[in-house]
Amino acid sequence: MASRSTHVRRALALSGLSIAWSGVAGSIAITAALAGGSLSLLGFGVDAVIDAVASAALVWRFGVESRQPERAHRVEQAAERVVGLTLIALALYLVAGSIRSLAMQAHPETSSPSVLLLLASVALLPLLAVGKYRVAKRLASGALRADSILTAAAALLAAISLASLVATDAFGLWWADAAAALVVAMILAREGWSSFALSRSPAALPLRDVHDL
Repeated sequence: MASRSTHVRRALALSGLSIAWSGVAGSIAITAALAGGSLSLLGFGVDAVIDAVASAALVWRFGVESRQPERAHRVEQAAERVVGLTLIALALYLVAGSIRSLAMQAHPETSSPSVLLLLASVALLPLLAVGKYRVAKRLASGALRADSILTAAAALLAAISLASLVATDAFGLWWADAAAALVVAMILAREGWSSFALSRSPAALPLRDVHDL
């Protein structure tokens, strides 16, 4: 069985990969979304930026543990608080954007770069999210688990963006993009609040199983 230090190194590698991917994916997605008017694509881009921030917090968290193991619990709570708040922030952003999009009856437009980005994200991000979740279970890290949900949400937003573009072009369902984003927002809000609440707990709590999601 791998040692804790090995899993810490894996957590650092996964967080570093998230930062690198988010920098590229976020900038492309936001640019394409502003040009095409896709709420879920814009949400994906914002999610990528937030994921980069959360991953940077986790690089700090696991970096501290690798140098000063005795501080692991304290920095774990701080990192989990940051990630929980970022999940809540993204949920609020998606709700506000969905309401505005429904009120304006906005129609997202398709572009080749955005479709390619979404396809790549649907292929890559689920693997990254699963990797984070598995390492989080090994380390009993609520912060890394919350970050895995943030990455999974990005994958879900990518899939939703693809589906909504198809629904709009093929069936004229202009509201599909905003309605799907609202569903994602509810999931993010629930998980973000849960992570934030756990971070304020005076004692470490056991990591929840995936069936508790």
